[in-house]
Amino acid sequence: MSFQDKQAMTVLPLATVQGAFAKYSGNAPLGMNEKSTMITWLNAQIDAGKLTLADVVGSLPFAPHVTSTGNTSAVESVANKAQSLALESVEKISALQGALAVQEKTLATIQQSIESLAEVNVGVDQAEVDRKLTVLLDKAFKPFKQAVKDAGAESIVVNMSNVHVIDRKSALEVFGLDLPLEFDIYNDPTAPAIDPHFIWDESILRTLAFAQDTGRNTWFGGEKGTGKSQTAEQFSARTGRGFMRYNFHKYTTASDYLGDVGLENGATVFKQGDFLRAYTAPSTVILLDEITNADQGELAPLNGFLEPNAKVTYGGSTWTRATGVMVFGADNTLLNGDTSGRYAGTRTTNTALADRFTAVIKFTHLPFDLEVRAVVNHTGCKLELAEHVIKAIRVARAKVETGDILDAPSIRQVIGFVEMLPYHSVSDAWDLVMVNRQVEDSGIALKGIMSACLNESHIKSLI
Repeated sequence: MSFQDKQAMTVLPLATVQGAFAKYSGNAPLGMNEKSTMITWLNAQIDAGKLTLADVVGSLPFAPHVTSTGNTSAVESVANKAQSLALESVEKISALQGALAVQEKTLATIQQSIESLAEVNVGVDQAEVDRKLTVLLDKAFKPFKQAVKDAGAESIVVNMSNVHVIDRKSALEVFGLDLPLEFDIYNDPTAPAIDPHFIWDESILRTLAFAQDTGRNTWFGGEKGTGKSQTAEQFSARTGRGFMRYNFHKYTTASDYLGDVGLENGATVFKQGDFLRAYTAPSTVILLDEITNADQGELAPLNGFLEPNAKVTYGGSTWTRATGVMVFGADNTLLNGDTSGRYAGTRTTNTALADRFTAVIKFTHLPFDLEVRAVVNHTGCKLELAEHVIKAIRVARAKVETGDILDAPSIRQVIGFVEMLPYHSVSDAWDLVMVNRQVEDSGIALKGIMSACLNESHIKSLI
């Protein structure tokens, strides 16, 4: 009997092994409760040529007759059933793990064979090899996938991922701020790269610690360029978490972000959307960006997923939030719509959805000294140059409040302007980065600010 056959025997359901043992041994399997003992006996029969693996697999599952007496109480009955279900679950998980181990070895063998064929290079049709490999893998994993579905264990299998908490560190160690807070550190290999120059706000970090420890969702609102998406991404980076940003628009449907039924290898299956994949991946930070651009009816299915301890049936399966998953909503509003008229497409958030976000963080531009430091850190320019430019930017932002300028220049634009100075005149760099993106009246106002606030010869002396 081959090694693969023996491994396949170990992942058979206990009832099947008991059925085969009862059928071919002539003995009642209840006297042999250990699955391994029965498998050893069956393996010996196969090695002796008296049975085949197909005989064992084709045996009817053993269903022991259970009698009840009037003395058995309802409590005992429930306890016995619970114990039986628990043992069955352990058996299923063990079987799934065994199946994965066997399939990993099978995949390794297939890979070696493909590499050998590639080395021989005798005109093998790679497309045909890929097609047959796809069919083979689909057949190999079909029983495993069905077993997972039958057990309702999709979330359990996903959570068997190797991503997990590897440490818990202080705010000072992780973010450089001396606060009485601690943060879980994960080992997700897909975590974003750390921006060493990102500047953290104490109040925001306190709210993120609350969200981490309680599982509550948080809303990020405020003007563009105030660091909303960067905060979510850099929190992921610093804590070793996966990161998924989903951008909503007015045509976004629930099927787009949650998933829908589709064809896979000729079979009709439910295919998860980006949100569901992230929602069931341990440690992931999910940023639902520009969420109020979408139609409220299409956002309604989110409500169930955003509840504490959510358990939602969707697409024929039941979904739960994986360990450590954090959800942030974000746009330029504070859940109550755009009162300025500057953010076309945004809408007032439905009360039911808004209620799923416990905290609302209002993002604003950094204080002058921190913004100057951020520009210096990101561009390497002189402190005096950064201060000179930021003063002009502050004047431009004040003009937004009076309605003279439509959009306030962001920190990203400031960094881009400073980086462009070695390549263009101050006037041209200002037009390229600040003016040309604005409507005509705003552009004229920005040109006036440049003339009044920026000294070209002084700037050139600082480059």
